Amino acid sequence: MDATTINLCLSLFDWAKYKTKKGAIKMHTLLDYDGYLPAYVNITDGKTADNK
Repeated sequence: MDATTINLCLSLFDWAKYKTKKGAIKMHTLLDYDGYLPAYVNITDGKTADNK
């Protein structure tokens, strides 16, 4: 399981709350190491903790 934070412009993506003046989403990915392809992808807002 890997989590990557993707920064977004808060003025364009007002739903992507991360900090007061920053926007972001997190992409949580579970890799299938047999084929090196993502087996599961979950996209959440930037405030979501990695361990949830």
